[in-house]
Amino acid sequence: MNTIQETIKLAGWGRKRAMEKQIEMFENGLQKGEKLLGAGASHPKPTQQIYVTDKRIIVHKIEGIFENKKTEIPLSSISSINTSTKGLGSNIDIVASNNNATIEHLHIHIAQELKKIIDSLVILPSEDFSSIKNSQVDVADQIKKLAELRDSGILTEEEFSAKKKQLLGI
Repeated sequence: MNTIQETIKLAGWGRKRAMEKQIEMFENGLQKGEKLLGAGASHPKPTQQIYVTDKRIIVHKIEGIFENKKTEIPLSSISSINTSTKGLGSNIDIVASNNNATIEHLHIHIAQELKKIIDSLVILPSEDFSSIKNSQVDVADQIKKLAELRDSGILTEEEFSAKKKQLLGI
């Protein structure tokens, strides 16, 4: 699923163009070489937005006409990402070594897809995979991270096994 297009579609008839412009402005402000991988917005009012790139997560909250709060979290500092469902919406909580952020009232399927994207980036960072494979210590650390995700219910046993085999080169 393309969460960017889905977020624009779900913004509603009167807000689609505004959401499109908001995402476009965000993309224009990315660092050189950085790619936008996913986006989501609170519903019914898109005053909370989350943008996932290949380098960081940015949570943008519109708190008033002239007041905005932007929280940037590098992927390398994320220790956990959790989702919770309340009624028809979902929340994403990001816990990092240097900062935490929460975005509330996302569409459930968008929250789940964004979590998958972030999990895949945090488990296997955007480094040259061969350099990880060559270092036993790095492989062991990656497997420990995968085990923590499995134990907390984020990964299934099958997903854990597949990633572990990939890391071990089996």
